[in-house]
Amino acid sequence: MNYTIEYYKKNARLLAKRYESANVSKVQKLLLEVFPKKSYLLEIGCGSGRDASFMIDNNYKILGIDASREMIDEAKNIHPLLDNLLQVAIIPNELSFDNNSFDGIYSIATLMHLEKDDIEITINKIYSYLKAKGIFLFSVSIQRDDIDSNHKDIKGRHFTTINQDDWLHICHTTGFKTIRTTTTNDGLNRDGIIWLTCIMEK
Repeated sequence: MNYTIEYYKKNARLLAKRYESANVSKVQKLLLEVFPKKSYLLEIGCGSGRDASFMIDNNYKILGIDASREMIDEAKNIHPLLDNLLQVAIIPNELSFDNNSFDGIYSIATLMHLEKDDIEITINKIYSYLKAKGIFLFSVSIQRDDIDSNHKDIKGRHFTTINQDDWLHICHTTGFKTIRTTTTNDGLNRDGIIWLTCIMEK
């Protein structure tokens, strides 16, 4: 059993409300800055639909995926315009699109839930799904003081906490070029959590 996915399934409604209230103005401003208007974008880990809805409101085309059917149902309830734009897919195994399908791909607070080998597989797939010069933006926690020696938090969620250099190495090995990186404190005001945001170009 994947306890991380189970947590999001069982707590979808509570988490969706929390995500909708998070201060993500900096991330959303960055999304608008990075991706040209009318781009066709894939969001990996769409959660409550907060960012996908925001991007549609700003004249982007979006396809969102999430591992939790329950989270997708919550997203559709909160943002009805997403009704036909979200799919259930567990990464990396169920991540499957044609090569060169998307102008851009982004993933906020998702990839660090994967084991390191699966992170590498996922980023390789992302690279192939992007068009030439396509942009990949992702945000992951790189420091947490709430996980045990098995990389689990008290809720049973898995976190791979590799440092910035390791994330960049995985991306560069795949073929990506770094455009920009930033580190920030937690958007939900949790102490002891540091986030890394990377912008990559194919």
